[in-house]
Amino acid sequence: MNLNDTPRGGTFCLSKAGLAIGSSGKDDLDIACPNGTGVEFVIDGVLYYKADATDIPVVVTDEDATAVSTQADETTCLYLVQLSTAGALTTIKGTEVDTDELTAETVNLKLPVGTADTCPIGYTQVVTDGDTFLCGTDDFNKANVTATYVDLFAIPPHPIA
Repeated sequence: MNLNDTPRGGTFCLSKAGLAIGSSGKDDLDIACPNGTGVEFVIDGVLYYKADATDIPVVVTDEDATAVSTQADETTCLYLVQLSTAGALTTIKGTEVDTDELTAETVNLKLPVGTADTCPIGYTQVVTDGDTFLCGTDDFNKANVTATYVDLFAIPPHPIA
C-alpha cells in the first residue's frame, strides 16, 4: 500500500491485535494487544479504537455476505477478521482450497475482500484434517482442526501463515 497514492483516507491497523482463540468460548476470539490496551485502527483516514476484549463472538459470512458454509474436510481456508467504526468484530470466510493442492510455488490461497467501512486487523487460517469446520459454531481448537492467527497492518498481497 502506497499512501502517497491515497491523498485522503487510508484504512489500516496501527497496533498488533493479538488475535487468539477465545479464553473460555473456544468458538470465540480474543483481542489481546501486546501493548495491553487495545487496537488502534484507521478507516478512511479516521482513527478508531477497540479495547482488549475476551470471548468476542465470531460473526461470520461468506464473501457474498450470505450465511457461512461449512468448511470441508482436508481443506485450508482463510477467515478475514475486521473491525467496524463502532468496534464490532466481524469475520469473512474466504474460498476453501484442497490442502494437498497448496504449494509454495502457486499462491492459490487468497484472503477474502473486506467489507466497506471496516478495517482488517488479522486473519485466521483454518486447516481441516479428518473433520469439517463451521466457523462461528465449532471451536477453533476442535479435534482435527488447526487454527493459526495472523495480525495485519493491511491486507498483504499473499497470506503469510
